[in-house]
Amino acid sequence: MATKPSTYVILLRAIGPVTHRLMSMAAWREASAVAGFEAPETLVNTGNMIAGFDGSAIRASLVMADLLQGFGLGENVVPIVRKPSVLQRLIKADPIGEAAINRSNQTGVYFFAASKPDFSWLAAYDGPEAVHVVQDHLVIDFRGDVAQSGRLIRLIDKQCGVNTARNWNSVRRIAERCGMRDNSMRSASRSTGGP
Repeated sequence: MATKPSTYVILLRAIGPVTHRLMSMAAWREASAVAGFEAPETLVNTGNMIAGFDGSAIRASLVMADLLQGFGLGENVVPIVRKPSVLQRLIKADPIGEAAINRSNQTGVYFFAASKPDFSWLAAYDGPEAVHVVQDHLVIDFRGDVAQSGRLIRLIDKQCGVNTARNWNSVRRIAERCGMRDNSMRSASRSTGGP
């Protein structure tokens, strides 16, 4: 009996107007389907995908990295892959409370390429932001204009390595879409007599 592909969230680092000229979201979805990603969908804003893949998160990341290079994107465009359950646990932890509800655009959830980023430097950090470590991710209430937190952002890049960030509302919406997608696939499987 064939195994069902795992669902993954793929978050691209360094995606924006410059890269859009080389790779539209439609082209990314089409190329992903050809590369073996099942029912790829992009959402919220650019650089976010949910797709099935018959393999580990590491394998999905390698296949996606090759695919991105095929578009001629620079080496700074990196896929960071997570299981939906990781995003759902981050949302459930809710470490930033009121900020998540009232000013999600002043928040950031940092996803790292390294499986165990070094957060030891945080003990000495004395900035105005509220920084929380949740399951090897950083969840930050910037408490104001994110542009004023350049020092913290530079430290994250220097100390923790390759990363990409999304605001709280984006992470919540991606996690919710994963739940809806999972429910839809279960319903479809039941209606066709699958497991």
